[in-house]
Amino acid sequence: MKITNVNNASELLHKYKVILCDLWGVIHNGKELFDNANKFLTDAHKIDKPIFFISNAPRPESVVRKGLSNKLKLDEKYYKSIFTSGDTGARHINDFKHGKSYFHLGPDKDKDLLETINIEKHLDYEVADFILCTGLIDDSFEKPSNYATIFEEFISLDKELVCVNPDEIVYRGENKISCAGGLARLYGEMGGNVKLYGKPYNEIYDYAYKSLLDQGIVNGKSDILAIGDSFKTDILGAELFNIDYLFIQAGIHKNEIKNEDDVSKLFDMHVGKKIKELKISIRL
Repeated sequence: MKITNVNNASELLHKYKVILCDLWGVIHNGKELFDNANKFLTDAHKIDKPIFFISNAPRPESVVRKGLSNKLKLDEKYYKSIFTSGDTGARHINDFKHGKSYFHLGPDKDKDLLETINIEKHLDYEVADFILCTGLIDDSFEKPSNYATIFEEFISLDKELVCVNPDEIVYRGENKISCAGGLARLYGEMGGNVKLYGKPYNEIYDYAYKSLLDQGIVNGKSDILAIGDSFKTDILGAELFNIDYLFIQAGIHKNEIKNEDDVSKLFDMHVGKKIKELKISIRL
């Protein structure tokens, strides 16, 4: 595999009709926007290059948009829309793919997503058809292992865990925190039945691609560049969906990469496919 270093991600803007860009780890760290991301978005705006965000956020597009504007001060003119794992999962849940009732496992802040789900919510997990997992109840100190006991109970009742955020960890500022994907991983390791919505799974890419086609923005997958910082979600998802991608090194893997050998090892570990070239950039 050849690794090609991209010194300035903006130089790729002219080669594609649309950019499908990850948020956390690429555009921001949960507390502030990255300077390089600001420049990239400004460069794209200058040439009217449409930016769409694709995020494993377990919440509706409108809520993520509001957070970008109010908390991170990102002007909405710099992007068109946001495809979220929360919206993707809600669509399938509302089609009764997993049953007619659910028990919510996650923090109160995810109530906005629950308001978009039209099936019955139960406070008693024993009578719910499945468990909807949006995250840890308090990610400031909890780890997935804290949930092992309740997971044993869920599994004994043959409850499917439907997870709408496949991310296992993120960095909030410099602090590493656990996410819903870590809970889903533990649940599966314990023998539970798991369904995940979001990157790297096709449902969110199908959802995004259909939207881009319907709007006439793209004619095919070759018109799209995906940008992300996680081999396990962003890069694997783009590879499986057969769209080009740029890996951002200074994101979630920043403490794992010291040289190109580390990049190759991580790619083999999480993607495991033979490719001719991997484009990487330290930051956007």
